Amino acid sequence: MAKATEREQLIFDIAAKEWEFFQQVQNTGGRASCQDDPDTFFKMRMSQWMVYSDETLQSYREDLEQAAQEGRNPVFEKYGRMMETTYPEEYEQIRKHLPEVSEKKREMVDRLAQIHVEWDRWMSLHYPNIRQNGRVFTAQEDSAAQGTSSESYLRGEMLTCSERTLEGILRETLAAYEKGDNLLKQIIENETAFYGYGSLEEAEAAHADA
Repeated sequence: MAKATEREQLIFDIAAKEWEFFQQVQNTGGRASCQDDPDTFFKMRMSQWMVYSDETLQSYREDLEQAAQEGRNPVFEKYGRMMETTYPEEYEQIRKHLPEVSEKKREMVDRLAQIHVEWDRWMSLHYPNIRQNGRVFTAQEDSAAQGTSSESYLRGEMLTCSERTLEGILRETLAAYEKGDNLLKQIIENETAFYGYGSLEEAEAAHADA
């Protein structure tokens, strides 16, 4: 087996730290089945972080390390913030446990969300079979019945990052957007590759009867 590169190890380390936090999250309905599925978790999380630079990844790893030192759980915080529009009554019960968010951070997350919703809609148009079982698109569609949108998931996650990490993610997202690239497409390409598909087109065809 080939030895992992420094970058591969960095990405794996991030996913491993997130997995540790994920294991500590207590759900109201008991332990979630996805908490016993490390294979899927690592494939999904590593696919996401693979699209960013080493500098941004190192900053995020430091965020996770600092959160652990402070006794915080960023995965709990992420899911907590996702509840704001989906389960507002439950959110009111936990909001006091969530860190304050600066106006600068909210502005950066607003811009990220705007771009990712646009990318998500593009994916739905061009790869409908892959996208068909995904989340609803926007926070306006959030509900207990439909679940949390991809926008609210992104917001919840990005708000757990430091301003330094967010600056890197936003910088790289804007650079890709201005070039006409789609980082969400790259993330899903990474995911499908982990599952053995040679391309998005191959995965799209395979999901035609799903």
